Amino acid sequence: MKFYLMTDLEGVAGVYQWESRDDTSLENHERRMRQRRWLAEEVNAAIAGLTAGGADDIIVNDGHGAGYTIDLDMAAPCARYIHGRERPFWLPYLDETCGATGIVGAHAKACTPGACLCHTMSSAIRDWSFNGVSVGEMGLQAFIAGHFGVPFVFCTGDRFACREIEELVPGCVTVAVKCGLSRFSSVTWPPAHACDLIRRGAEKAMQQAGRIAPLKLDSPVLFREVRRQPSFDPENPPPHSRVIDCRTREIEGKDIIDVMHKIYTRFPLDWQAPVWPD
Repeated sequence: MKFYLMTDLEGVAGVYQWESRDDTSLENHERRMRQRRWLAEEVNAAIAGLTAGGADDIIVNDGHGAGYTIDLDMAAPCARYIHGRERPFWLPYLDETCGATGIVGAHAKACTPGACLCHTMSSAIRDWSFNGVSVGEMGLQAFIAGHFGVPFVFCTGDRFACREIEELVPGCVTVAVKCGLSRFSSVTWPPAHACDLIRRGAEKAMQQAGRIAPLKLDSPVLFREVRRQPSFDPENPPPHSRVIDCRTREIEGKDIIDVMHKIYTRFPLDWQAPVWPD
């Protein structure tokens, strides 16, 4: 089975503050290198569990902001890794050829009380919803996967993120490696124990792959975005958008992929994932 593993940084055990790529201090450099190592260790643990559970082809999306957060010197050699910025799509290679999907390092959606480093895509967003269902980044991943008939079966990260996906996708296997106390604090398992929990959870998730239904949206899909600050001008709306008020816009599309192309107009409509090199 091919498994598509998304990754993020904010839900990794031990991480409790935003990554600052502009801070050139030695202290910040050391912190970033340590967090990259922690993420790589958690990804390796997930890969070990997925492989033990029957996955024979694993694609890892280095999905945190920089697009280059996993320490590749530590990366398990049995997986392939998507990294870098200016991608032609948010989740390249997540399609009908995948048997299941999940995430390592997940955070809760924006405005989740108590959740560590909660946000949705950026700090500007208060809420995203699709057909009236409020979701964060995990939910968006699950909807895109569901479009291709792929179930979302595995999540590791903040306990608030785990609760969020458990409500959205019943039966999804979750591994809470920490629990937020506030937006910038949490109680955490140390990395070694977190990795052990992740490995066991990933193996269990493979057993659920055939039992969890893909999360699908009816057509048409109505996207609503609410921002924290005034951002939209009704007389000059963003492309494809209907402005509701200065903080709110809606976009309608035939499916989630169409909506994603309209949200992110830089995505080329005719892009197709190339065949992996031998």
